[in-house]
Amino acid sequence: MEHNSIKNLVEILKSQVSHYSLIRDTLLCEKTAVTSWQSDKIKELNKTKEQLSKKEKLLEEARKTISLRIKEEYNLDDDTVLAIIEGIDDEESKSELTQLRDELLVLVSQISQLTVSLKVIYNTNLKIISDIKSKMGFVPANKYGMGKSTVSMPAALQITG
Repeated sequence: MEHNSIKNLVEILKSQVSHYSLIRDTLLCEKTAVTSWQSDKIKELNKTKEQLSKKEKLLEEARKTISLRIKEEYNLDDDTVLAIIEGIDDEESKSELTQLRDELLVLVSQISQLTVSLKVIYNTNLKIISDIKSKMGFVPANKYGMGKSTVSMPAALQITG
């Protein structure tokens, strides 16, 4: 029974590695699409990212469930993968869990870097669009070329209230 829980955790972590690789690859495609202004591709990738996000939540929930079960079976203090690695005796399982944990850490780091990069690219693109609109004479919504301080009530309305 105990060994099956470890095997289940290994399988879930393998699925997470595969899934996070897909997320990373999707973000790389998005970066290319954003920098080349491919709006249709960006829309398509956003749909893909929504599906990936849903699956990510399911995989994480499954990992937490198995980790909690292992924590109870082995009387561990914590349910993290690192605590599980340190708390089991099977060297083969330890090695496999360590390798999967390391792969996940690398993937999460890559995803984080890509996310920051995409935020910068999106913000830059929005700034470019705003600057172009400003130079073309477009004004922000609800401004009509005037700030609130420059708008005054006509004299007749001031008198009659």
